[in-house]
Amino acid sequence: MRHTRSATRAALTTSHALAAAACGLLGLLRYAAKAGLTVLIGYTKEDGTESVRPIAPEKVWRSQAGYWCLRAACLLRGEHRTFRVGRITNLETA
Repeated sequence: MRHTRSATRAALTTSHALAAAACGLLGLLRYAAKAGLTVLIGYTKEDGTESVRPIAPEKVWRSQAGYWCLRAACLLRGEHRTFRVGRITNLETA
């Protein structure tokens, strides 16, 4: 467990490609939520519109439909939002 936390911590200080290789997107989002970090995500909405959003992740879970979801404070909109993890195209520390 300590090794995974260390890898996640180290990954958050490197590029997204290295981070994904070290512990995966779900691991990064869970770590960011637990550590209270703000991250910047690239996100594609259902209609195909892309945006970049600064968020403060809070919770990651799997929906009944089988999608991984992320509950976060969206700092762009000033509201809590639910994001589908599969639509996150990029992740970096803010």
